[in-house]
Amino acid sequence: MVGRKRETILPSAPMDRIIRMAGAERVADDAAEALGRVLEELGLEIARLADELAKHAGRKTVKKEDVELAYKTWKRK
Repeated sequence: MVGRKRETILPSAPMDRIIRMAGAERVADDAAEALGRVLEELGLEIARLADELAKHAGRKTVKKEDVELAYKTWKRK
């Protein structure tokens, strides 16, 4: 639907706090929601990489090390 907001997993209040921690005095609601959507997209991409690493290692369980390596791999792109 045109103009309809997409539901996000991450609440906007913590996104507001993150933006304020970065130095902003005021944060628009749509800015907090936008950061949530961006972080969800990045999180999904990193989670998919971590899952691939776990499966490559013959595991069903994604471990902390998989997430950290996936992040390093994503960051180098």
